[in-house]
Amino acid sequence: MYDNLKYIHGGKFISRGEWKHQSRKIDTTEIIMVTKGVVHMAIGGRKYTAHPGDILKIDPDVLHVGTEISTETVNFYWLHFVGIRPDELPNVCFRPENVQQAELLIRQILHYENTEGYPKECCDELFKVLLTELNFVSTDKDTKSGKLFSEIKEWVRINSDLPLKVSDVAEHFKYNVDYINRAFKKHYPDGLKAYIDKMRMQKIKQDLMDESLSLKEISAKYHFEEYKYFLKYFKYHEGISPGEYRSIYYNIHTNNA
Repeated sequence: MYDNLKYIHGGKFISRGEWKHQSRKIDTTEIIMVTKGVVHMAIGGRKYTAHPGDILKIDPDVLHVGTEISTETVNFYWLHFVGIRPDELPNVCFRPENVQQAELLIRQILHYENTEGYPKECCDELFKVLLTELNFVSTDKDTKSGKLFSEIKEWVRINSDLPLKVSDVAEHFKYNVDYINRAFKKHYPDGLKAYIDKMRMQKIKQDLMDESLSLKEISAKYHFEEYKYFLKYFKYHEGISPGEYRSIYYNIHTNNA
């Protein structure tokens, strides 16, 4: 898969003050992953609005231009590559199934590109993994249990900044704890509690990549009663401290406007 793919170059963009994407065409394929603010862009004449976690894909020789001025800070990763057909990454604006994993892969690619000693082929191979991640779609069927599973997943995702318990989910969906556990395990064998922890960790790790937030600010954002509990929770689930995690894949080319 992606046998002809070649990664070219990438980096992280940080706006300063009001910003609007310039009008341009390029001869490579580009993906943009928004991490802060909102990007308003027309791609091939169609308008898109990308929020944090969203991906924009721009095919070669397609006109793309900002459609609105962003007054808040905008951050996004940008990566250029060649060698894939449009149908190998078909969507123009979409959200990956696992946003945190996609961002971690992007940071790894950019770190390898800017760190002496890594062969160029490493970035090509990692980019193939990234495209596989971006193209991944859950195969859950739209049965009654599949529908409930999807609804629970989405509710947990958008509330994962809170210290959720399985009983909180059961109460929200008006089921008892045993039933909702069994229903969820049909689609996610590790169980609902494991999924709650997974989504909470994904959001925490995503915020750790925003260096403007201190560790104590992140701890407070996720409602840990004490900072030491945050450190203990993170190390229990990840095996390293939040500070050690933050230092992974740090060597990234950055530009601004």
